[in-house]
Amino acid sequence: MRPTIADVARLAGVSKSSVSRVLSGNTSYMSEVTRRRVETAIHDLQYRPNMIARSLISNRSHTVGLLISDVSNPFYPEVIHGVEDVAMEHHYDVFLCNINYDLNRGMHFVRSLISRQVDGVMIMSSSMSDEWLTELTRYQIPTVVLDWQVRSIEGTAGSITVDFERGIRAAVDHLIALGHNHFAHVSGPLGLHTSRLRRDAFLSSLAQHGVDPAAVPVIEGDLSIDGGSRGLEQLLSFSQRPTAVFAANDLTALGIVWSARDRGLRIPEDLSVIGLDNIRLASEIHPPLTTVALPQAEIGKMAMHMLLELLQRGEPLEKMLNAQVETQLMIRRSTSPPGG
Repeated sequence: MRPTIADVARLAGVSKSSVSRVLSGNTSYMSEVTRRRVETAIHDLQYRPNMIARSLISNRSHTVGLLISDVSNPFYPEVIHGVEDVAMEHHYDVFLCNINYDLNRGMHFVRSLISRQVDGVMIMSSSMSDEWLTELTRYQIPTVVLDWQVRSIEGTAGSITVDFERGIRAAVDHLIALGHNHFAHVSGPLGLHTSRLRRDAFLSSLAQHGVDPAAVPVIEGDLSIDGGSRGLEQLLSFSQRPTAVFAANDLTALGIVWSARDRGLRIPEDLSVIGLDNIRLASEIHPPLTTVALPQAEIGKMAMHMLLELLQRGEPLEKMLNAQVETQLMIRRSTSPPGG
């Protein structure tokens, strides 16, 4: 039979409330001897708290939801680790939901998380819907979103934005300093707010160097390796081929690099390539990829800390919590002067 809190109290010779205090970490007014006796009884009986019963008492499930675009995207593992590290520190479990860029699938997960009575939700997906936020707000579920243009939301919510402009401006400065004057951009889906932010930061940075943005080809991709490969095919069809290309993310950049090599082009002598994200593979390919780096683990930690702050406040806010993540350029060997 599964041991109960009463069994622990009986073995330790204390009250059930004393056992509950040890389980919750509230032992500031408890003697060291008593605390150790309770911990020994918990260990000897192999007692595990009934989380459902505890949630009924505390009105907290100590679970949170995390929605991501695509579990196979190497950007997300470090983000997930960051979330989980902070969650475990504070005795929370994380439900991971892979929406696979499908808005209906995302809404399914949102409703599932609500029915499971999670304490809060983090949405870290480049593809999301305002309807998700409306649904979560209706049930007063604290929510943190990453890099999404939130039009209007009431209740308990937080937003983490990414300063793409700083890192992308450094990337453009780097290419200009190398002597490039023919550029191109392979974007993400331009229906996404983050894709437009990256494109606009690239074009405006070029404009500051006197490059006409209208003369810079923008090829719409899908943030995948295959999308990068297809983007390169279009670049090679231009009469004036670019000598440098900025990709919306590292996967797109990898597709460009590998496809270029398959066609006999030299990277970076024939084409300099810059990505964005700084996934682990970026430093391991040949040549190592120059990229605009995002602190992925830090993003996950920041999101979970923000969600915990919202949970601690426990009441609607007059305005959303906001935080910003900086980007920086990591220069490697996929860029060089034109012609090497």
